[in-house]
Amino acid sequence: MNHRTQLLLLLIFCFSIVLTAQDQPILRLNTGMHSTRIKRLDVDPVTNNILTISADKTAKLWDTKGRLLQTYRPYIGMGDEGMLFAGAVCPNKDQIAVGGWTKNTGKTHCAYIFSKSSGEIIKKICGLPNVIQDIEYSPDGRFLVLTMGGANGMRAYRTSTFSMVSQDKYGDNTYCAVFDPNGRLATASYDGYVRLYDDSFELLKKVKPKAGKRPFNLAFSRDAKLLAVCYNDTYKIEVLEANNLTLVYEPDVSKTNSIKERFSKLLFSPDNKQLVAAGLYDNNIDGKSWHMVRIWEKQGRGTYQDHAGSTNTIIDMKFLSNTRLVFCSTEPDWGILNTSTGQKELYTPSPLLEYSRRSKSHLRISPDGFEIGAKPLHQSPFLFRLSNRALLDKQSTKEQYKDKHGSLTVSKWSVSSSPQLNGKPLSFLNKYEDTYSTDISHNSKRVVFGADWHLYCVNEVGKLQWSTPSQAPVWAVNIAKNGQTVVAALGDGTIVWYRMSDGKPLLNFFLHPDRTHWILWTASGYYDCAPGAEELLGWHVNQGSDRASLFYSISKFRDEYYRPDVIDRILETVNEAEALQLANASSNRTTTARRRNISNELPPSAKILSPSNGASISANEVSLRFNIFSPNNTPVTGIQVLLNGRPVPQRYRLKEGQTSGRIKVQVPSEDCRISLLATNQFGTSEAASVQLKWQGGVSMAPQILKPTLYVLAVGVSKYQNEEYRLDFAAKDATDFANSIKRQHGKLYKKVEVKLLTNETADRGNILDGLDWLVKETTQHDVAMLFFAGHGMENNSGTFYYLPVEADASTLRRNGIMKEEIKETVHTIAGKVILFMDACHSGKLMGTTRRRAAPDITPIINELVEAENGAIIFSSSAGRQFSLEDATWNNGAFTKALVEGLNGKADLFRNGKITCKTLDSYITQRVKLLTKGTQSPTTNFPPNVEDFPIAVGL
Repeated sequence: MNHRTQLLLLLIFCFSIVLTAQDQPILRLNTGMHSTRIKRLDVDPVTNNILTISADKTAKLWDTKGRLLQTYRPYIGMGDEGMLFAGAVCPNKDQIAVGGWTKNTGKTHCAYIFSKSSGEIIKKICGLPNVIQDIEYSPDGRFLVLTMGGANGMRAYRTSTFSMVSQDKYGDNTYCAVFDPNGRLATASYDGYVRLYDDSFELLKKVKPKAGKRPFNLAFSRDAKLLAVCYNDTYKIEVLEANNLTLVYEPDVSKTNSIKERFSKLLFSPDNKQLVAAGLYDNNIDGKSWHMVRIWEKQGRGTYQDHAGSTNTIIDMKFLSNTRLVFCSTEPDWGILNTSTGQKELYTPSPLLEYSRRSKSHLRISPDGFEIGAKPLHQSPFLFRLSNRALLDKQSTKEQYKDKHGSLTVSKWSVSSSPQLNGKPLSFLNKYEDTYSTDISHNSKRVVFGADWHLYCVNEVGKLQWSTPSQAPVWAVNIAKNGQTVVAALGDGTIVWYRMSDGKPLLNFFLHPDRTHWILWTASGYYDCAPGAEELLGWHVNQGSDRASLFYSISKFRDEYYRPDVIDRILETVNEAEALQLANASSNRTTTARRRNISNELPPSAKILSPSNGASISANEVSLRFNIFSPNNTPVTGIQVLLNGRPVPQRYRLKEGQTSGRIKVQVPSEDCRISLLATNQFGTSEAASVQLKWQGGVSMAPQILKPTLYVLAVGVSKYQNEEYRLDFAAKDATDFANSIKRQHGKLYKKVEVKLLTNETADRGNILDGLDWLVKETTQHDVAMLFFAGHGMENNSGTFYYLPVEADASTLRRNGIMKEEIKETVHTIAGKVILFMDACHSGKLMGTTRRRAAPDITPIINELVEAENGAIIFSSSAGRQFSLEDATWNNGAFTKALVEGLNGKADLFRNGKITCKTLDSYITQRVKLLTKGTQSPTTNFPPNVEDFPIAVGL
């Protein structure tokens, strides 16, 4: 072999290593909403569905009820790669276009064209010299225009071939392109010019308006006679004559007296009577700051009214109709405002807690780093103890940050590009970065700074020791007193522990704004979480830059990665590999220290090709056309169809090697949601779903009649093993059964109850009861399971419910294994609701043998997965014990549950008790009864919406 051949083989080998490293799965938050600022939105003119584009590297399609229809995932990398800044819906083709910081690890950027319906990439436009700042389709859908950063101006492409038909270079960044109804194009650039092109992209006019030097956004009037302009460097707005770009008038911008309150987005209303603006301008309403939407009459010549929109900068707006305006902000949030009433018809809030408080002292940590506390913006404080996963609604009294300590003083660090240490300017920041936070170590040897996209550490003389990339601004930092870790609160809603010696991330914590669901995870993906919180995190898997990326909830890899024991040791060892080794050594699990390669063991990905999301149907049979992709050509072993989150009774089989086809699904005469799941040897896909609108006639089909409710209620107080005995578990089951029986003839046609308590609640009878539920419950009925008593885990972490004869030493023989409950839930045809009150302590703690509460998180997470689809009411969270007391004559959970079913959960006084109103009542009531020591949780599966569970009595 000659040297040239050897060199070529070496290069190929090295290149393959680089590709492999770049395309490793990437952990990403998955809140159902965007996890960082929304940059743009657009409206599908045919369906009124709403497209949002975010710097979180996804675009999402929603219906006007706020339901997520599709997520579009391009190729991403670490850092900036894959952030989306622009996007648009083609008005007459099955495509959407997105772009942003999309280099694909190359030197130039790409715009991605996705199929709107399938979410697949159908084309890339490459060779773009800079970041894509705006994307617009022409009104007839024939052309696509991109504007870019730097002196790169705009490019226009034909959508039939994606060949470029025109380009024009400018002198600076260009953030806006807009078409008038006749196909003319206008652009606004930071070089100071507004440019006007005809429908063939020939330049007609180029002017510098007088109000500002940096035109930022434009809007054509609906008759194409006017062009409104707002700026990045002034709060003024100008309305120009659209043919010659001369000034016609300036709308009244009173109350916006500085560029910090400027308007950055403009629109004319569909009826052409009003001018609408929004942006940075905010106002205080009832003690809360709201960014306002201003609406002028007479196209901006008349008086105005301001209406509350978002809690952060409104970045984009579009009209759905004459009076319905959809807006989005950097919060991230989006909503629909009725411009005639000023009321929001829909508001989708941010899924993040905001840690960007002016006072950085809100982030507190204990000396060893095991306890953190924070007070998010506009929220009450919380405290989280890593040692026992306790989440408390209280203010932490632990250490706060220091900018003066010992011989060190940090100054000019707040929103600064030039922080100082002992009066000496520091020069470690990247270009365009500011610092927002700082802390000095207790030995005065290190100082950390939180910046836009990095966490930095310098020594006592200001020399950079390390820097660590961050996916979001670092709003607050705090170094543990023991010097082992530094904790940072980030702009994506996470709190992260870093190793102080080198800045390596050790542990991430995300708390959902509901203050119930949280998840902890390491850099490699080992995690612990509250019940129902697994869906908050997942693996993004690139499939090359020509295919849409895949995404899998971390629950798909639960057996490998659900490791509370690793989380327990991560801060002690300050080393993930060592924590894993110790956790393996201390348990009976046979897990090896070497992780599996996720990329080689992926479940399939399912797509529904038709009908499309939001399609109308008028028949009770729907033909579903699908496609399945199984990575690494792993054979698909089966598919499953869900209707409104529950398995349909039909069974579907695939031929060997089949990955596409059509199946027929029976649906009710109402709006419904159909989901498709596919399975291979490595697991089940995420659910592919379509929301369908019923437009047929009213039918007297059985499904619109009252359902029958089937209830299996089990409670054991008098265990044969006296150590296990409880006071009220059997009574809890009886009281629940009696309460739900009162719904007979009301919400339900009839209520059938099988009650098993004490001596009748043995393993055989319970299994017979589970079989009874499966046999009796039809697709149109509801099944409820209620368990009160003891739950226990074996050495492998498997949960068992304890029947009356159960013993800890013989769980497999006389316990009810979670798999038996799971199989029942999966097999029942109708809706399923499970009430789990099986974490009582009683005398199980004993005097000679103390036991922790069983970890019910895994069984809850399994039961709420899409393929099982049960709504789970749990009496407590994680490893909390459930309490019972003679004062209540019940367990706290059942006390609240029965009260709620008897009418107190009718929160809206409309005679209906839904799953969510019952959840709300139980949560507050149990916390009140137990003085905050017990936290019940309710978890909904994907694709299962709220529904009435009872009527007020």
